[in-house]
Amino acid sequence: MPTPFTTSYSATKFALDGFFGSLRHELIMQKRNVSVTLCILGLIDTASALEYTRGKVHLSASPAPEAALAIVRGGAARADQVFYPRWLQQLCCLWALFPGSSNQVLRTFYNYSSP
Repeated sequence: MPTPFTTSYSATKFALDGFFGSLRHELIMQKRNVSVTLCILGLIDTASALEYTRGKVHLSASPAPEAALAIVRGGAARADQVFYPRWLQQLCCLWALFPGSSNQVLRTFYNYSSP
Protein backbone atom coordinates (compact mmCIF):
# COMPACT_ATOMS: atom_id res chain seq x y z
CA MET A 1 0.00 0.00 0.00
CA PRO A 2 1.48 3.38 -0.92
CA THR A 3 2.07 5.77 1.97
CA PRO A 4 2.55 9.55 2.05
CA PHE A 5 6.07 11.01 2.04
CA THR A 6 7.67 7.70 1.05
CA THR A 7 7.61 7.90 -2.74
CA SER A 8 10.88 6.09 -3.43
CA TYR A 9 10.30 3.58 -0.65
CA SER A 10 6.77 2.79 -1.89
CA ALA A 11 8.00 2.41 -5.48
CA THR A 12 10.67 -0.02 -4.31
CA LYS A 13 8.15 -2.04 -2.28
CA PHE A 14 5.83 -2.37 -5.29
CA ALA A 15 8.76 -3.43 -7.50
CA LEU A 16 9.80 -6.11 -5.01
CA ASP A 17 6.20 -7.34 -4.73
CA GLY A 18 5.99 -7.72 -8.52
CA PHE A 19 9.40 -9.34 -8.86
CA PHE A 20 9.00 -11.87 -6.06
CA GLY A 21 5.35 -12.57 -6.96
CA SER A 22 6.46 -13.47 -10.50
CA LEU A 23 9.39 -15.48 -9.18
CA ARG A 24 7.06 -17.42 -6.87
CA HIS A 25 4.89 -18.40 -9.87
CA GLU A 26 7.91 -19.52 -11.88
CA LEU A 27 9.31 -21.61 -9.04
CA ILE A 28 5.95 -23.33 -8.49
CA MET A 29 5.52 -24.01 -12.21
CA GLN A 30 9.03 -25.48 -12.38
CA LYS A 31 8.22 -27.63 -9.33
CA ARG A 32 11.17 -26.19 -7.40
CA ASN A 33 11.16 -26.72 -3.66
CA VAL A 34 11.80 -23.05 -2.91
CA SER A 35 9.38 -20.70 -1.20
CA VAL A 36 9.17 -16.92 -1.39
CA THR A 37 7.73 -15.02 1.58
CA LEU A 38 6.79 -11.38 1.10
CA CYS A 39 6.89 -9.40 4.36
CA ILE A 40 4.60 -6.40 4.76
CA LEU A 41 5.80 -4.44 7.75
CA GLY A 42 4.43 -1.40 9.51
CA LEU A 43 6.44 1.14 11.46
CA ILE A 44 9.22 -0.72 13.27
CA ASP A 45 11.20 0.85 16.10
CA THR A 46 14.55 1.01 14.34
CA ALA A 47 16.64 4.15 14.79
CA SER A 48 16.34 5.21 11.14
CA ALA A 49 12.57 4.67 10.99
CA LEU A 50 11.97 6.55 14.23
CA GLU A 51 14.19 9.43 13.13
CA TYR A 52 12.47 9.72 9.73
CA THR A 53 8.92 9.55 11.11
CA ARG A 54 9.42 11.68 14.25
CA GLY A 55 6.59 14.22 14.39
CA LYS A 56 5.09 12.98 11.10
CA VAL A 57 2.93 10.01 12.10
CA HIS A 58 0.40 9.20 14.80
CA LEU A 59 1.44 5.56 15.15
CA SER A 60 3.32 3.62 17.76
CA ALA A 61 6.32 1.77 16.39
CA SER A 62 6.32 -2.00 16.77
CA PRO A 63 9.29 -3.71 18.45
CA ALA A 64 12.01 -4.79 16.00
CA PRO A 65 12.65 -8.15 17.76
CA GLU A 66 8.96 -9.09 17.41
CA ALA A 67 8.99 -8.08 13.74
CA ALA A 68 12.10 -10.20 13.18
CA LEU A 69 10.44 -13.18 14.86
CA ALA A 70 7.33 -12.79 12.68
CA ILE A 71 9.55 -12.75 9.58
CA VAL A 72 11.47 -15.87 10.65
CA ARG A 73 8.26 -17.73 11.55
CA GLY A 74 6.65 -16.83 8.23
CA GLY A 75 9.68 -17.93 6.26
CA ALA A 76 9.96 -21.19 8.21
CA ALA A 77 6.26 -21.87 7.60
CA ARG A 78 6.75 -21.08 3.88
CA ALA A 79 3.99 -18.49 4.08
CA ASP A 80 3.28 -16.47 0.94
CA GLN A 81 2.95 -13.29 3.02
CA VAL A 82 3.73 -12.09 6.53
CA PHE A 83 2.00 -9.02 7.94
CA TYR A 84 3.45 -7.34 11.01
CA PRO A 85 1.75 -6.00 12.96
CA ARG A 86 -1.22 -8.24 12.16
CA TRP A 87 -3.70 -5.37 11.71
CA LEU A 88 -1.84 -4.45 8.51
CA GLN A 89 -3.44 -7.45 6.79
CA GLN A 90 -6.92 -6.04 7.34
CA LEU A 91 -5.79 -2.57 6.25
CA CYS A 92 -4.25 -3.97 3.05
CA CYS A 93 -7.46 -5.91 2.29
CA LEU A 94 -9.55 -2.78 2.82
CA TRP A 95 -7.19 -0.79 0.61
CA ALA A 96 -7.52 -3.38 -2.19
CA LEU A 97 -11.33 -3.36 -1.95
CA PHE A 98 -11.95 0.32 -1.20
CA PRO A 99 -8.87 2.34 -2.19
CA GLY A 100 -10.50 5.77 -1.90
CA SER A 101 -11.85 5.28 1.60
CA SER A 102 -8.76 3.45 2.79
CA ASN A 103 -6.50 6.22 1.52
CA GLN A 104 -8.51 8.75 3.55
CA VAL A 105 -8.11 6.60 6.66
CA LEU A 106 -4.38 6.16 5.99
CA ARG A 107 -3.86 9.93 5.77
CA THR A 108 -5.34 10.38 9.26
CA PHE A 109 -2.23 8.68 10.68
CA TYR A 110 -0.04 11.52 9.36
CA ASN A 111 0.70 14.89 10.92
CA TYR A 112 0.78 17.27 7.95
CA SER A 113 -0.37 20.84 7.41
CA SER A 114 -0.45 22.28 3.93
CA PRO A 115 1.93 25.20 3.32
